[in-house]
Amino acid sequence: MAENVVTLPPKDREAAIARLSEILRFFQAGKPVNVKMTIARPERTPPQLRYLWGVAIRMLSDHGGYEPEDVHEYLCGSFWGWRPKKLPGGRTEDVPIRSTTMDADGNRDVIDGEEFWRYVEFVQRVGARAGVVIPDPDPGYKIGRAA
Repeated sequence: MAENVVTLPPKDREAAIARLSEILRFFQAGKPVNVKMTIARPERTPPQLRYLWGVAIRMLSDHGGYEPEDVHEYLCGSFWGWRPKKLPGGRTEDVPIRSTTMDADGNRDVIDGEEFWRYVEFVQRVGARAGVVIPDPDPGYKIGRAA
């Protein structure tokens, strides 16, 4: 399903709001439509995500012999903290409070670019403590220009 996103400018919004009003009036006419408002913020980019999974997590996964998803879960919990999750039979397990794409309530909430780089730097420190030197990404990744 394609997502339609309209970003209002921080100032002088009147013209953009008028255009948005016209879009909403005709968008999927005859059908119910959800409208969600969030603060616009730069999210991490696909090249940044490829670096995280293809370099950093892959190196830690290969070094420890663990599945990449398990390494990612461990890193998220170590970075953002852990919470208990109830399981059948009265059991519990600790799961990360949040991940790079989900907030503490399980809602989709992709971390912004600044938080992403704090997380990557943390992952590099974890690697260093384990004897894995994770190289820095292409410098253009931080400014969104790497392909």
